[in-house]
Order: sequence, then structure tokens, then C-alpha cells
Amino acid sequence: MKKFAALMFFMLLLAGCGTAEQSKQGEQTNQTDQTNEVQTEDGTFVGLADSHTIEVKINNEPVSLNIVGDYDGDIDQLKDGQKVKVTYKKTEKGQLELKEIKSAK
Repeated sequence: MKKFAALMFFMLLLAGCGTAEQSKQGEQTNQTDQTNEVQTEDGTFVGLADSHTIEVKINNEPVSLNIVGDYDGDIDQLKDGQKVKVTYKKTEKGQLELKEIKSAK
């Protein structure tokens, strides 16, 4: 009887471990889905923070967007305080990458 009780205990213990691991995998999948999502927002152009970062106010919050690769937009044509439409993507590391910025008309 003791062997049966011990066997049932270990089976229950192992079953719980498998469930926890599966839950972690599900969370990682959801995080990956959220990071690959491209978002478009209206905002106000604040200016260049440095040679590869711009700042835009979205919902009255300053947001820094990284300019990656050889971005071919017209950032130089934008003026501080100008209303813009920004398209960006959040990376796995939590950084925001600029995809497109254009003047909101």
C-alpha cells in the first residue's frame, strides 16, 4: 500500500511539472506574437534624439524610436511640434523600431 501511495505521489508531482513547463511555452509564444506586431499611431514630432533615434509624443508621452538600417524616410523635412503618423514595431528586446513616419495632414 505504501508503494502504491508513493507511486501516485510521484506521478502527481511529475504531472504538475509538465503543466508548468507547458504554461511557460505558451507565455513565450504570446510575447513573440506581441513583439512582431506593427503599430501605427498619431503623434507629435519632437525631434532627433541622436543620429539613429527620434522622439515622438504619442498620447502625451514621449516615445523614442530607433532608426534601423538604411531608413529612407523624410525625417529631415519634419519640424519640431509637427503632427505625424508613425508606424513602428516592438522588438524582442523591447525596443521600438521606426518603420515609417509621415506628416499627418
